[in-house]
Amino acid sequence: MTLPGEFGGKSVLLASAAIGLSAGMTATLFYSLGTFIPSLEAEFGWSRGDISLAVTLMTLAVFVSGSAAGRLCDRYGAANVGAASLVAYALGVVLLVATAGSIHVFWALYALIALLGVGSTPIVLVRPIAAAFEKQRGLALGIALTGAGLAGFWVPQLVAAVTEAAGWRAAYLALAAIAVASAPIVWFGFRSVPQGRRADPSEAAVGGMTAAEAQRTGRFWLLTVISFAMAAGLGGVVVHLVPLFRDLGADPLAAASTASLVGLSSVVGRLGIGLLLDRFPAAIVSLAVLALAAVGIALLRFDGLAMGALAAILLGMAAGAEIDLLAYLTALHFGQRQYGAIYGWQYSVFALGYGLSPFVLGKMRDASGDYGAALMVSGLLVALAALLMLGLRQERQPVGSCREQPPMSSRAG
Repeated sequence: MTLPGEFGGKSVLLASAAIGLSAGMTATLFYSLGTFIPSLEAEFGWSRGDISLAVTLMTLAVFVSGSAAGRLCDRYGAANVGAASLVAYALGVVLLVATAGSIHVFWALYALIALLGVGSTPIVLVRPIAAAFEKQRGLALGIALTGAGLAGFWVPQLVAAVTEAAGWRAAYLALAAIAVASAPIVWFGFRSVPQGRRADPSEAAVGGMTAAEAQRTGRFWLLTVISFAMAAGLGGVVVHLVPLFRDLGADPLAAASTASLVGLSSVVGRLGIGLLLDRFPAAIVSLAVLALAAVGIALLRFDGLAMGALAAILLGMAAGAEIDLLAYLTALHFGQRQYGAIYGWQYSVFALGYGLSPFVLGKMRDASGDYGAALMVSGLLVALAALLMLGLRQERQPVGSCREQPPMSSRAG
């Protein structure tokens, strides 16, 4: 199939990235935990807050290893790092199934899985997309990251169905098998990129900043705060949607089905937002997306199950856009020279917020008996991230860029 513009000859690259992102560690473990919580509660007597701490520890491990994964990607290529990490992640899941029984072992294995699977995250798997596209980068990232959005649809339903038929351990093993099957697809697909696009990003000919140069700019640290705030605001709500809906009276399959709307809407959101990013200032697009997410959280807080489907759709649009926005803003403001290292930091901070949030929300729910206060805090964090986007309205060419013409979205917001 021949695609127009920059998409010509890159359909295999886009498809393999989408598959890898859908089967990768962060997508599958984040979207599955809420569905696993009732089974783990019932078998081991663990609280929701204690179970959610596993994701917190997982993202702490991503936080400390993310920049290193980005540097490995810059040096050895996304094909090698991504494929190896998918297999390693699957082996970690098998170990979890074989040894789970103590909450402390459960926590430790989630952290180990993160270290093994960090290369199956967007830190690595969006790198070839950001390098291979320029004028249509927003749409390309949106297409590739639909894979992670689709995980929000298929993962809760797969886990719920397999758990009901064969137990939660079989559901974990199903996720591991899918990761292993995806590894060769990522390896061959990423190697389909033309050789000229696989040049070492640290070469002087590649435009943009080094990681050290980026860290000396205010934009780098502002984006860091935004990364944490939007992840902390949205992450816990998305992870806890299934138990939240069950608290409100939905049966297990209905709760999983409603929560899966997050994944479907994220696909639509990613494609639509990708198109908007290629045409309008990224900061303004980001502000609008996060404002819709704040509305979705407010609907859950004040209208509950009655507006659950609409809330899930609005949250999905934002959850689908978060990683796209970070990847796009990193390339826009800092260029490609050490993109892996710079984006690795931003994504690591994002993952930290995403991991702390489910634990905090779980503890708040355990203490109060409902999610009311937790939803208020989440909504405020998302609103803060939206307002801070205004600080990125002046979108400039990255220092050291060798492009002759600035991208359309480099206009001031």
